[in-house]
Amino acid sequence: MQQTHLFGAFSAVVVLDLLLVVTGGGPPRKRLHLISAALLLSLVVFDATAPAHTQDTVAPHGTPLPSLEFWLTLLGMHLASDSACVIVCWRYSRRSAKGPSRTSLALFGLGTAFAGLFWVGYLIYIPVRSPSIPALLSLAMGLHGLLRAASIAVPTLLDARRAVDEVRTLHRLWPLWRDLVEVVPSVALYKPRNHLREAIWPQGPRHLIIYRRLVEIRDAILVLREYVPADHAPTHELSSPDFSCGDAHALALMLREARRAKLAGEPPHTDPARLVHSGGTDIAAETEFLVRVATAYRYPMAPHTPRKPVPMPSESG
Repeated sequence: MQQTHLFGAFSAVVVLDLLLVVTGGGPPRKRLHLISAALLLSLVVFDATAPAHTQDTVAPHGTPLPSLEFWLTLLGMHLASDSACVIVCWRYSRRSAKGPSRTSLALFGLGTAFAGLFWVGYLIYIPVRSPSIPALLSLAMGLHGLLRAASIAVPTLLDARRAVDEVRTLHRLWPLWRDLVEVVPSVALYKPRNHLREAIWPQGPRHLIIYRRLVEIRDAILVLREYVPADHAPTHELSSPDFSCGDAHALALMLREARRAKLAGEPPHTDPARLVHSGGTDIAAETEFLVRVATAYRYPMAPHTPRKPVPMPSESG
């Protein structure tokens, strides 16, 4: 018997066993293992007891080789595995929230459905032997491989997009963070590294680095506010929902003034600016605001034009 068919039947058994483990339903695994072992052994027996043949195939004419029983057993194992996989993928994709997991499950289930159509087509081909069926079988198997690959690629592409967004956010925060850490080095958890090296070879997950820099910028602002008189502070509280691009520009100018004063050795003011927060009530809003501050800090003479929201640093690694 060709090893391809034996390994294919064994892979169908492995898929069924995996589905039992994941879903916790269906017959006991021990029963599945016994039935599967009997079916695999029957494939070997059917092939060994058949007349001499060079390959296992269903020719356009004549009896299927090695036997009809062999092909019916093989097709039944694949159809059982593919059907169970499609049902599980469909059920769990509908339960999942919108996102990459739902898309991947749906694509994987659809690809498996085309694999099932491939074996159904073989089942139809055995009695009718229509010459048009093999071309359709090739198409079904091609779609099966394409959709399976797409289901695997979806999380990879989303991770790549997330990484690009995180590198872009780090790049935008870099000028402000670097200058603030230079004047208030105590706020930095680690010694600043080269910007390009940090982007390509970060010291940990990038979304955690972004979060840490938000905290360090906020801590530096709390220190530098002591070098700014209260009447020089922005007009709104930094946690206010109407905090606009103009407020971000005002804060950027205030930080420039405070940094200059601290570097010049001026003493802190007895009535410093009251800045309790560093923008927004969650990570996404704070990131968006501080990116605006960093842009205004880098280009202090630029007009105050709104920017697209910055993607929220992901919670997963």
